[in-house]
Amino acid sequence: MKKSRNSIKGEYIYGTGISGSSVRDFQQLLELRESQMSAQKGFFDGIEHRMENVKTFRGVNFINDAACESENGIYMALSNVSKPVTWITSFTGWDHIDDKLLQMIIRKVKAIVFYGEEDEKTRNFIDVLNIRSDNSEDMETAVRMAFYASSQDDVVLYSPGTPREEGANTVAKRGNEFKMSVAQL
Repeated sequence: MKKSRNSIKGEYIYGTGISGSSVRDFQQLLELRESQMSAQKGFFDGIEHRMENVKTFRGVNFINDAACESENGIYMALSNVSKPVTWITSFTGWDHIDDKLLQMIIRKVKAIVFYGEEDEKTRNFIDVLNIRSDNSEDMETAVRMAFYASSQDDVVLYSPGTPREEGANTVAKRGNEFKMSVAQL
């Protein structure tokens, strides 16, 4: 006989007004979600534009995470890289990052290449971090700058951390632009 989740002390019991069938329906939904998550667990491995290994060139590994659209995405990307990182980003929400992300950046990022128009707030924040940085208006130059800032066994991570715009700046477009720029090396 299967143990009911509502028998675990305090779990899913929000009040006496919940009927047994409601708890059972909720439990079935949770089990369905868990089975779907298990089925998709390996799905994201190797998915295009999500922590995608693009190429290793002269010992430098290039990773495409163009699907990264937030601070949490940056944190997840950096936490999944074990080597020193040269980070290509367009992120400008520096006043919204938490201490965990800040510590991750300080610990893992050896250089930042800002892709796009760099504002004063971004320049000041990067200067305070005391991390080597460059700025580029085009992806091909950003990739070259990142490559030359890296050493053998480093990772160049393209993780923009900015929301995609509809139409012109889709994840696929910015990811493909990164991959084409890496191919030009």
